[in-house]
Amino acid sequence: MNLKLSRRRFLASLVIAIGISCQPQPLFAEPSFVALPKIENSTVSPRLIYIENPRFPKVGIDDLWKIFQSAAALAKQHFGVTVSRPSHIQVLNIDNVFRDLVDNKPADFDSFIGDFRNGNVDWESVKKSLVEQIEKQADPLSKQIEFARPYLVRPLEEETVENFSNAVIETFKARLSHWTVAKLADGHPVIGNVPGLPDLPYNEYGYWSLMAKLGIDADIILTNQLVASVEYIDIPIHTSIRGGITGGSTEYNPSSRLGSSVWVSLFPYLSNDKRIVELRNGDTYSRNEALSYAGVMLAHEMGHQLYQLGHPWSNDACLMRPAEVLDFAAWAKKLDAIRCRIGSSPAMMPGVMKPPIW
Repeated sequence: MNLKLSRRRFLASLVIAIGISCQPQPLFAEPSFVALPKIENSTVSPRLIYIENPRFPKVGIDDLWKIFQSAAALAKQHFGVTVSRPSHIQVLNIDNVFRDLVDNKPADFDSFIGDFRNGNVDWESVKKSLVEQIEKQADPLSKQIEFARPYLVRPLEEETVENFSNAVIETFKARLSHWTVAKLADGHPVIGNVPGLPDLPYNEYGYWSLMAKLGIDADIILTNQLVASVEYIDIPIHTSIRGGITGGSTEYNPSSRLGSSVWVSLFPYLSNDKRIVELRNGDTYSRNEALSYAGVMLAHEMGHQLYQLGHPWSNDACLMRPAEVLDFAAWAKKLDAIRCRIGSSPAMMPGVMKPPIW
């Protein structure tokens, strides 16, 4: 979901809840932001971990290296940066990670998360946040509508912010509801209670953001877990039309030398769930295709992390333009580094999308 710039209410409330500052702050004070990383000799050496949910599609160490190598090649091609291969990949069990997150979450943290599993979501608040996100984009409304129009569940009546936001919210609701009934190969829900296992918020975007905030010892995090949720923050358009599926994100991480860490979910590439396949334009990927496309997503997030680039909606040659829904094959085929250099548009200016510090 790349970088979510305007989390004003969310971040300000968390600052209060966590007690980050001793100084009194206005209730809705603007947050500070991660500084643009200084990349010496055009080379970075990230730390890489893998968080595994044993119920989800299996990913081996060799698969993870293929994803990393794909991303590193694209980072070199599109950003001119060499991404050095880490010495190893640490594998963590998702239960252990999320127990720790739940134990250390701020008070009232869950009040920023919509309980879609039980039909308890304030969609009006979600819409207000969506409108804020639409109105602050560097590209005009017409380009945002052009990007999303083919994937909306109903046609637009007028090309206005009001009609567009209503159509996006209807699409969000319709597609997110699928995950309340979808099942994995073991016959149990993709998202929901599983007998004998802890009921932890693996799918909630907010907890993956909190993971970085609490200083997980990594610059790159890969996982096979599906992340699909709704929060009362500024959720990007491309995440909304997918039904709340976040493919990856770049988040403030005080333990990272870069100031932030990136995480990428591999589920949208490896799963053949009917909704995933539908959003992939009906495509079923080979193993190598899935790993290659996951590498594209990782490189996209690294563009946010290393250069704090935005989303150039009007140029489909850009690695930093998100995939249309989950059609990763079409996305990858259009990429052309020559047609989308750093600095070539407002959204491709370094520092345009800074991760907030909270």
